Amino acid sequence: MKIMITAEATSDLPESLITENITIFPMAYTVKGEAYDGKETKLSPKEFYDICRTAKTKEDLPQTTMITAYQAEEYFRPILKNGYDIIHIGFTKALSGTYDQMCMAAETMRKEFPDRKITIIESYAASFVQGLLVYYVDQKLKEGASYEELVDYANEIKHHCGGYFTIDDMKHLYRTGRATKTQAFLGNALQIKPILYLNKFGKLIPISKQISHKKAIKTMLEYYDKQALPADQQKLVGIVHADATDDALMIEKYLKEKYGLKNTMLVDVGPVIGSHVGAGMVAFVALLKEKAEPNDKSLQE
Repeated sequence: MKIMITAEATSDLPESLITENITIFPMAYTVKGEAYDGKETKLSPKEFYDICRTAKTKEDLPQTTMITAYQAEEYFRPILKNGYDIIHIGFTKALSGTYDQMCMAAETMRKEFPDRKITIIESYAASFVQGLLVYYVDQKLKEGASYEELVDYANEIKHHCGGYFTIDDMKHLYRTGRATKTQAFLGNALQIKPILYLNKFGKLIPISKQISHKKAIKTMLEYYDKQALPADQQKLVGIVHADATDDALMIEKYLKEKYGLKNTMLVDVGPVIGSHVGAGMVAFVALLKEKAEPNDKSLQE
């Protein structure tokens, strides 16, 4: 039995976690009119976020494109030809049409390779929340789980892979339609920092707002205390950041000292997700008790 776990570049899975049983599909993006395929041509995190910081207009901000069904077929085909069955951990369809394109490609591949298995699982997640799910499924595969057991496991544990994050620049919420132009302008002027969360349906929702980046991080860590599973159940906790290394190191130090976490990792946000959150975003990603929103409705006031 040969099984390949696949996911899009939206998973922000670090190279160090990519094993022989994982394939990450690249995604293209455009920066100031120059196209990058995310594989052969790409920007380093520092280069990319420096551009984000200096963007003056909406047009200067990076643009991304979803993977089409045809591209997905091109990604799946050589894996199936090599005798692998595929479990694809897909980007939440609440934020992109990529998931539906993957499903369309899978239908075509099942006809082309009737003896192979291909399952598309919606992660209800993005960035390293999606990546953490890939990691846990890979760990289960290493333990000798069958294809069916892996599919069942992925569909169960995806409801526990979660995280909270804060962004440093409200203009990115405006650009993605989650804040008005006035809210973004006033938010930046008043140093309002929202805390956001991917809920159980994979939708990005604001759950709190704080005055100052420092207070936002403090509140975010309070959510870890309320929502995260005990340290002995965490195989890996990711501190995810968009060129915000100092904040990430501070959060890592706090989590290690308070909870005795042994397996933590700093994770760079890649250009695809970075195009929508901007420089300075920081988050923690871990196994949570459940994907339920705290009762903080302050952003709806």
